[in-house]
Amino acid sequence: DERYAKYVGKLAIVPLTFGRHVPIIADRYVDPEFGTGVLKISPGHDQNDYHIARKLGLPILNVMNKDGTLNDVAGLYSGMDRFEAREKLWSDLVETNLAVKKEPYTLRVPRSQRGGEVIEPLISKQWFVTMEPLAERALHAVEKGQLTILPERFEKIYNNWLTNIKDWCISRQLWWGHRIPVWYIVGKKCEEDYVVARNAEEALAKAQEKYGKSVEIYQDPDVLDTWFSSALWPFSTLGWPDVSREDFKHFYPATVLETGHDILFFWVARMVMMGIEFTGTVPFSYVYLHGLIRDSEGRKMSKSLGNVIDPLDTMNEYGTDALRFTLCMGTAGQDINLSTERLTSNKAFTNKLWNAGKFLLQNLPERSDATAWDLLLANKFDTEAALQQLPLPEGWVVTGLHELIDKVSISYEKFYFGDAAREIYDFFWSHFADWYIESSKTRLYHSGDGSATITAQSVLLYVFENILKLLHPFMPFVTEELWQALPYRKDALIVAPWPSTDLPKNLLSIKRFQNLQSLIRGIRNVRAEYSVEPAKRISASVVATVDVLEYISKEKQVLALLSKLDAQNINLTESLPGECLVNSLSWLMQFANKQISLMLAR
Repeated sequence: DERYAKYVGKLAIVPLTFGRHVPIIADRYVDPEFGTGVLKISPGHDQNDYHIARKLGLPILNVMNKDGTLNDVAGLYSGMDRFEAREKLWSDLVETNLAVKKEPYTLRVPRSQRGGEVIEPLISKQWFVTMEPLAERALHAVEKGQLTILPERFEKIYNNWLTNIKDWCISRQLWWGHRIPVWYIVGKKCEEDYVVARNAEEALAKAQEKYGKSVEIYQDPDVLDTWFSSALWPFSTLGWPDVSREDFKHFYPATVLETGHDILFFWVARMVMMGIEFTGTVPFSYVYLHGLIRDSEGRKMSKSLGNVIDPLDTMNEYGTDALRFTLCMGTAGQDINLSTERLTSNKAFTNKLWNAGKFLLQNLPERSDATAWDLLLANKFDTEAALQQLPLPEGWVVTGLHELIDKVSISYEKFYFGDAAREIYDFFWSHFADWYIESSKTRLYHSGDGSATITAQSVLLYVFENILKLLHPFMPFVTEELWQALPYRKDALIVAPWPSTDLPKNLLSIKRFQNLQSLIRGIRNVRAEYSVEPAKRISASVVATVDVLEYISKEKQVLALLSKLDAQNINLTESLPGECLVNSLSWLMQFANKQISLMLAR
């Protein structure tokens, strides 16, 4: 700043300090456009000023005691409270004609979160951890593939933090925590004379060996930073430093750590660094980061906004499983806007699952009917031959289940939990509940064929129990309850084996049942178009090729039930009869006219 260039290098006298001198310096940190462009710095009471002083080698003075009073460095104001001293200092400047002018200025004043007191930055002696060597090994763990961070985009944040890391202050002036394991020597300087030990007895023995039998010691009153203590968690809970303990050998290192993305550095990176430092091994192979839960508008929950959602109240209203499933359907690493609509939807899903279980139990043989159960449990669908023998709806739903098992297993392995949840949801609701359960009623209630009934019962049981297995990690309570309600369960669901993958699939049954679904939907649309009463059974003609008619004719009862047709008046033909042709042409003309009107209106 050219205005003050002639003063740089000279000394200024600090008023009311008995003539203490400070150097006048120039530094780019000062904004020439702000105020006078001249700034006094207090390296002992401001973080930015501290860094300037360290850079330029300036003395660092602290004028304040920890109780907010001024110390001897403050000279005339020693012993005064900080606020009283400021008032007195200004009045003294005015009285000695050293005050130039007074003008209001608004600034950000840091306050204590708990008591609201104004916080004063002070220089003090603290314990630090040298971080660069630790961070370097933690970075290498990711580079070498020893540690995988999911979603992958957070790896960049992890690397950035560790690459630009600074030494870590681990001293905390709190009541609760792990005491810093340092003992000082009474009568000696703390910075130079201390011992580090596991306990007071060991510390005293070390001190006596170095300073004599009459030595007196006292422990550092500070505690370790919470994150430092937490960083030791993966191995300190397993008996470390005794690495021969069974728990340590069995559980360390772990496989997956799951936590919120907001503490990737505070906790996760520090656990990695401490694990490598103290055990030589990364504490886990994968880090899965979930999002934070926000309110329906995407705002962070806070008491001041009044938008905090209590999980206990939510579980009472919607059910624990519904809450768990809602949270799990989110995308990894992305925050979740928790709304009542989502919770209500998944509560309905839980009810649907429960009602499906009730339907099964009502339509399976009595538990006492051992013969029927022997037949039921003897049916297996894990071979190509068994699958090919199934009727169309059964072959379709079993094939769909086998595809679902493969998809969900892959999603679980890749930590795509949201995808797995949605895949199970869609299959259960849109395939099993809406289509197969309804189709099975023709076998259970109307077939008069004992073998068809047993086949349907076997498929219902097989598909439902595997759905429960796939859902169990998400919804443990309702699935376990339903599982144990099923007869002849040897073990609890939580210890039941995971469904086998790569099971046979009948892709032709998928295509054919989709054709049947399209036919049923088409009939339902026509009924709705002509406002046919829901309970009214109507006749229908189905025109198709010979091969289509062949498999449709076998499922005439399913077609009739799901389309509300009169089963006795379903005409399957390769070409339309004359009367039907006229009616169809008439309907097509009406439909076309409506579509044209619709297009013109749009």
